[in-house]
Amino acid sequence: MSLQLSDIAAVLKEVVINDVFDQMSNINLLFQHVKSDSSMIDTNNNIYIPARTGRHSGVYTVAEGDNPRTGKAKRQRMSSTMKYTFGSLEITDQTLEAAKRADKKAVVAILADEISSLVSTIEKSINRQWFGDGTGTLTLANGAGSSTTALVVDDTEYLAEGMYISIGGGPDIEISSINSDTSVTLATADTWSDNDAVLAENAAEMMGLSGIIDDGDNVATFQGLARASNPWLNAYCDDTGEALTEADMITAYNKARKYAKKGDKIVCFMGQTLFEKYGSLLTSMKRSRDLKEVLSGGWKGLDFMGGDCPVILDFDCPATYCFFANLSVLRRVEMAKPFSWLEGEKDSILTRSASNRTIWEATMKYYGNLITTFPKAASRLSGKTA
Repeated sequence: MSLQLSDIAAVLKEVVINDVFDQMSNINLLFQHVKSDSSMIDTNNNIYIPARTGRHSGVYTVAEGDNPRTGKAKRQRMSSTMKYTFGSLEITDQTLEAAKRADKKAVVAILADEISSLVSTIEKSINRQWFGDGTGTLTLANGAGSSTTALVVDDTEYLAEGMYISIGGGPDIEISSINSDTSVTLATADTWSDNDAVLAENAAEMMGLSGIIDDGDNVATFQGLARASNPWLNAYCDDTGEALTEADMITAYNKARKYAKKGDKIVCFMGQTLFEKYGSLLTSMKRSRDLKEVLSGGWKGLDFMGGDCPVILDFDCPATYCFFANLSVLRRVEMAKPFSWLEGEKDSILTRSASNRTIWEATMKYYGNLITTFPKAASRLSGKTA
């Protein structure tokens, strides 16, 4: 949808301070703490990750006079592909012309806010993707629907008015309105089953922790190799549905630490429900649950394992998941400058719309993917409850 003159008129009249306050949550912790690396990209924009997948077979302790055998280490190559994330906005030519005859500063401020909203939303989308498994699931249908425009979902957090979605592999449909935290009205009627996945149109998303820290339940073929025949690709996963316990967390942490290198930074990510549950466990054991800075940039969390592994709240983490992510082996592989704009006309970010010459478009891009160089040096709990 285009930004119309009527869209900015109400804001100009009603907002009596300079800033249009952002009402959305834009905490993108995971994105900010994963290293960027473009060295693994070839000329065809494929990603190749060399890996030593077995110990050296040439180590023997023998008796005097016996001849030790020679051996070698086993190596394999993982691979991945680029994913292409775009954020686009439209502005009518009339809106731009208004800046020439009205208060330029006021109009420019609104346009700047539109761009700021786009930037924060694309960053938030990437952070969400990096907790997923590459399928692009935004939420699930909560109940079946038959030829109806009334869609009830588990959560509307990642849905937006004007967005195009597909429900259970069905046709792409526009969202007319977001009615509540769980209710959506569609522009056209559709039919779906309970628990059908709701995806963004043409979803082909980046890999995330749900697929990276996995044993084949979520992603059977990972970074070009089958997990079933390559056990070194499988992280420790406890998927038993039960209440979260510190004993389970200790086991998962030790499994990740066993394969991690000295100095690796392992961080425990939780969503709000499990984070609050862990805080209550600390209180019940007469231990402090005070938040303190645990990651650079002022990010705060709770202590685990005597402070060696911080427990961090990230609102994009799936509700029943607890990830022990090794930040030292995660990489965001990027083939272009993050959050740059497609080139427009005359050094501008604006281009004419192909379908309507009275509309200008601006498109931000992020070309990259999330990969790991050592899948086994991490672990997860899932199916956990408070």
